[in-house]
Amino acid sequence: MPTEAFYFKDRLTQMQTRIGDTAALIAGMGVSGTPVPDNAVINKNWVGMFTKTTAASGDNRAVYWKHSFAGATGGEVLRPVANVETTGVAAGGTVNGVHTTLNIATSSGVSGAGNAIRATLGAAAATRTLGGTCAALQLDSDIGANNTVPASWSFMRFTNSGSVALANLMDIPAPSNGTVFAAHTTQTITHSIKIIANGTAYYIMCTNSATNRS
Repeated sequence: MPTEAFYFKDRLTQMQTRIGDTAALIAGMGVSGTPVPDNAVINKNWVGMFTKTTAASGDNRAVYWKHSFAGATGGEVLRPVANVETTGVAAGGTVNGVHTTLNIATSSGVSGAGNAIRATLGAAAATRTLGGTCAALQLDSDIGANNTVPASWSFMRFTNSGSVALANLMDIPAPSNGTVFAAHTTQTITHSIKIIANGTAYYIMCTNSATNRS
């Protein structure tokens, strides 16, 4: 076994002792009510790994974590929580539960598909009727009672942060009968979806009838 493997095994054994977090099976530090203190040191990462691959083909991943659910339990493979515990957090900046970036460096380019976030809802091939309420992406709001929500809050926000703006909101499949995007004829508008653009409210027109939907 290479020296690096022995070193990693030794470090893993040390981590398995768990510092405070007895709920962690492999490695953990701190507990919910008593996190590891930071001593007010600014501009630091709790965990930092800078990796690089020069492979000519195949797929490379900085982190690959597969967690199999083989019982009735639910849960997540990754559950980050950004907990705001005082006022004025992120003044002049942002605070995020998750922030992912696909960056294309100067003199570089992507010839295939590139995504900052890719969410896949998959199911193995089988003769069956799938159950549950599943989605490739679910956006939740969880706002406690007695809060006043400002008009600027929304389920989704689109911003052009760079010098060159994107002109398209979405790229969806071409119109086709019985699919997510299909033509309607002779129907009146019965509902609308409210959006805001630069603080101004606009409404996407909808109908509650599919009688004349192709």
